[in-house]
Amino acid sequence: MTDAGIEYCVLYCDRNGAVLRRMDETNASVSFTQPELNDRLNRRGNPMTVEFGYYGKSKAKARLSGSSSLSALSPADQDDVLRKEFFVRRFLEMQAEYREQRRLARIDGLPMPPTVSKSREPLLRIIPQIALEWRDMQARVTGARSLTYRTKAGIALFEPKPSTVKGWILEMEMNDFDPICLRNEYRRDRPEYFTPDEYQHLNAAIHEACSTTKPDLAAIHREMERKMEAENRHRGPDEQLRIPCAETLRNRFNAQPEMWRDLGRGGKEAARREWQPEHGGIDVIRPLERIECDDHETDLQTLLVKIGIWKKLSKAERKKIKRHRLTITAMICVASRSIVALHVSCEPPSLKSAMTALEMSTRDKTEIAQRLGCQSAWPQGGTGESVATDSAMYFAHRPYRVALNDAGIEIFLPRAGDASWRGFVERWFQTFSHQMFNYFDGRTWSSSAEKGDYDAEAHANMVADQVAECMIRWCVDGYHNAQHSGLNGATPLSAWYELARDHGVQPGPTGALRGHLFGTYVTRKASKKGYRVAGLYFQSKELQQLRRKDNKAQLLGRVNNHDMGAVSILTPDGWIEVPCIHRELEGVSIWQWLAASERLRLFHAENAKASRQTMLDTFAWLKQQADMARLEAGLVNPVLTDEDYLRFEKKMDHVFDIVDSPVKGEPRPAGEWHPSNELFAALRIEPVVYAKTRSVKEIRQEANTGGRPALGSAVLSDQVGKPVTQDRDEHQSSAVRIITNDIFNDE
Repeated sequence: MTDAGIEYCVLYCDRNGAVLRRMDETNASVSFTQPELNDRLNRRGNPMTVEFGYYGKSKAKARLSGSSSLSALSPADQDDVLRKEFFVRRFLEMQAEYREQRRLARIDGLPMPPTVSKSREPLLRIIPQIALEWRDMQARVTGARSLTYRTKAGIALFEPKPSTVKGWILEMEMNDFDPICLRNEYRRDRPEYFTPDEYQHLNAAIHEACSTTKPDLAAIHREMERKMEAENRHRGPDEQLRIPCAETLRNRFNAQPEMWRDLGRGGKEAARREWQPEHGGIDVIRPLERIECDDHETDLQTLLVKIGIWKKLSKAERKKIKRHRLTITAMICVASRSIVALHVSCEPPSLKSAMTALEMSTRDKTEIAQRLGCQSAWPQGGTGESVATDSAMYFAHRPYRVALNDAGIEIFLPRAGDASWRGFVERWFQTFSHQMFNYFDGRTWSSSAEKGDYDAEAHANMVADQVAECMIRWCVDGYHNAQHSGLNGATPLSAWYELARDHGVQPGPTGALRGHLFGTYVTRKASKKGYRVAGLYFQSKELQQLRRKDNKAQLLGRVNNHDMGAVSILTPDGWIEVPCIHRELEGVSIWQWLAASERLRLFHAENAKASRQTMLDTFAWLKQQADMARLEAGLVNPVLTDEDYLRFEKKMDHVFDIVDSPVKGEPRPAGEWHPSNELFAALRIEPVVYAKTRSVKEIRQEANTGGRPALGSAVLSDQVGKPVTQDRDEHQSSAVRIITNDIFNDE
């Protein structure tokens, strides 16, 4: 009897109850009443189980061989055991009938019936009769009422030898007629054919065959044969080693578990991916119940130059533009397979890109998608329940963990190398590379073998901004509206709407909480005018109370880049929200503010004045511009830091005024807006990035050694025999920032 994981042996039982002995180290005797036994046997979930004869001799012997019940055997072994049992039991029945007929014949003085015993002659007469009965029973099992010529041909007539049946009878008598004792053991009890010394050489050859180099078995057999022959020279005539043939080695190798062979030939990681158990994946039903995040370097070489400037560059300058592979940070909702964040950058992934993607995942991105030209909405966003990331250090960094904790989001950090624990986003990156870059030149492919001799750098012809915009448009209009096999043919967008309707979506942080969680950290001193950030003053009563307590204290603040209407400041009692003195900045992003400041010439002290209506019209006009959408979406642009805000403040080291009446000479918002070089410089963006220039001699030397010219190198056919011009970026190893209009003139 087994109850709650404890095994018992029955010592005594009557109508009052039972006395059981625990079969563990305690060896204690426990009594149970009949009501208690009834409750335990009928308990819902993990009831008490009773197995008759579990500690009997035959059961223990069967467990020693690997199985103690017929149900644990394969169907073929079960049929074999039942057939043997039928022969034994039918013999015993015929033997009992013979004894009864013999007793009656003695009484009536009739002739004696044919003998039924374990002797050879009686068994030769009995076995064919039992075999026919077995075949008739098998025919009835298959549904045939009577045997015909065809049904007889379909069922083989099994007639064992007399000695075999006699052995079955003796085995059953020795094991209390438990049929499990008739299980075939010859496959397990078969002795090893080779001696230990011979088997040692054979086993070493099998281990050698399970190697990552995947050696040839014929070569391994020849080496094993050579070693055994060398050893035989030092052995006597009666101690010679028998050399296994090549077929034996091959059969022994194929008999090894396939997982063991994969481990030896493919390595630990390959075997783990192939043989680790699967439990049907992650079972999520609610939107944003689980979000997976990862970084990926795109399989495409792009040009690091702004869209509006590329057309104005000369051919010589275009050849020297640096080629670069963009990095994207993506976050996917597992339940709906929707992309909730997609940040594209030309910089390596870092804490800034991770925070930007996390902030992007918490809001509705339909407005930005439409401004970039998307036809579909991008509503996927809100506060997730859990986020699964990789083992990168910036995902475990303090600001990222604090933002997740305060937003109520759990984080899952798998160990390094377990990409399958974030299988949905990893699989999405494969779909992204396969479908997104099929029609682009300059593709690097996923491996050097797949790439072949294709020169991705030489064929690169797409500007990074255009590629980044295409990525978002493909994701919003293409991927979200394509049927997904994991959603039973539904699209990610329709799945999002359906799940959001049925289960709801927790909205993302709003208002002051958003600034507390995702704002850019800045450190400033408060003055009488307030807390200054990006040329704007933020003022409140609570802020001045802090200044009165310690006017020299550096106050830590967080700026919401998408809303300059207020700033969050950390106090001993927590975060407080300090509004901007200009209410017109509410809902205005930092990029709109800088662009408006440049257009209205607020950077200049002699013109530090703007009308309220013109400023509001400028903000509304900039919000509809495609270039502004690219800046706010962070396409290829670096994430703003405290140093960037300090640089903004140095440009505006004065106070400007907002008046109600129109200001003479202020520009009206009209036409199409494009960022100027001055705004690029303020945002720390290089309009043109040149690669390092090398001399013709260096290029020729690399070509002679079989190498390939580096990115941005000049073409030999155009330069051989000509003097090399000293360009302004020739001696620079890093990118060059150009902020003057001279670069637009042809050389």
